[in-house]
Amino acid sequence: MRIIIGIFQDKEDLVRFNRQRMFDSTSLTEVGPFFSKNQALLWMKELHSRIENSEIAFIPAHSENELKWFGFTFEE
Repeated sequence: MRIIIGIFQDKEDLVRFNRQRMFDSTSLTEVGPFFSKNQALLWMKELHSRIENSEIAFIPAHSENELKWFGFTFEE
Protein backbone atom coordinates (compact mmCIF):
# COMPACT_ATOMS: atom_id res chain seq x y z
CA MET A 1 0.00 0.00 0.00
CA ARG A 2 1.20 3.48 -0.84
CA ILE A 3 -0.07 6.78 0.58
CA ILE A 4 -0.58 9.71 -1.80
CA ILE A 5 -0.22 13.13 -0.13
CA GLY A 6 -1.09 16.49 -1.62
CA ILE A 7 -2.53 19.96 -1.19
CA PHE A 8 -5.30 21.77 -3.05
CA GLN A 9 -7.41 24.91 -3.04
CA ASP A 10 -10.48 23.90 -5.03
CA LYS A 11 -12.38 20.73 -4.13
CA GLU A 12 -13.23 20.20 -7.82
CA ASP A 13 -9.49 19.80 -8.57
CA LEU A 14 -9.30 17.03 -5.99
CA VAL A 15 -12.32 15.30 -7.55
CA ARG A 16 -10.69 15.45 -11.02
CA PHE A 17 -7.39 14.15 -9.59
CA ASN A 18 -9.26 11.28 -7.93
CA ARG A 19 -10.95 10.37 -11.23
CA GLN A 20 -7.64 10.40 -13.12
CA ARG A 21 -5.87 8.15 -10.63
CA MET A 22 -9.02 6.08 -9.93
CA PHE A 23 -8.54 6.07 -6.16
CA ASP A 24 -11.02 4.49 -3.81
CA SER A 25 -12.70 7.59 -2.39
CA THR A 26 -13.37 5.79 0.90
CA SER A 27 -9.65 6.08 1.66
CA LEU A 28 -9.66 9.88 1.22
CA THR A 29 -8.68 11.97 4.23
CA GLU A 30 -8.90 15.77 4.03
CA VAL A 31 -7.25 18.19 6.46
CA GLY A 32 -7.25 21.93 6.87
CA PRO A 33 -7.77 24.64 6.21
CA PHE A 34 -4.25 25.95 6.12
CA PHE A 35 -4.08 29.71 5.84
CA SER A 36 -1.11 29.88 3.49
CA LYS A 37 0.43 27.77 0.76
CA ASN A 38 3.65 27.63 2.77
CA GLN A 39 1.84 26.19 5.80
CA ALA A 40 0.19 23.55 3.59
CA LEU A 41 3.50 22.67 1.92
CA LEU A 42 5.18 22.26 5.31
CA TRP A 43 2.41 19.87 6.41
CA MET A 44 2.78 17.88 3.18
CA LYS A 45 6.58 17.63 3.42
CA GLU A 46 6.47 16.67 7.11
CA LEU A 47 3.92 13.92 6.51
CA HIS A 48 5.88 12.65 3.50
CA SER A 49 9.04 12.44 5.60
CA ARG A 50 7.22 10.37 8.25
CA ILE A 51 5.47 7.88 5.95
CA GLU A 52 7.96 5.55 4.32
CA ASN A 53 5.90 4.42 1.33
CA SER A 54 4.36 7.73 0.26
CA GLU A 55 4.22 9.88 -2.85
CA ILE A 56 3.57 13.60 -3.23
CA ALA A 57 0.82 14.53 -5.69
CA PHE A 58 0.89 17.90 -7.40
CA ILE A 59 -2.42 19.62 -8.07
CA PRO A 60 -1.93 23.03 -9.71
CA ALA A 61 -2.98 26.08 -7.71
CA HIS A 62 -5.72 28.33 -9.00
CA SER A 63 -4.22 31.43 -7.49
CA GLU A 64 -1.34 32.20 -5.19
CA ASN A 65 -3.59 34.79 -3.51
CA GLU A 66 -6.19 32.33 -2.21
CA LEU A 67 -6.23 32.33 1.56
CA LYS A 68 -7.23 28.75 2.30
CA TRP A 69 -5.42 25.58 1.36
CA PHE A 70 -6.34 22.00 2.23
CA GLY A 71 -4.40 18.78 2.43
CA PHE A 72 -5.38 15.25 1.46
CA THR A 73 -4.19 11.68 1.57
CA PHE A 74 -5.33 8.62 -0.38
CA GLU A 75 -4.37 4.99 -0.07
CA GLU A 76 -3.30 3.37 -3.31
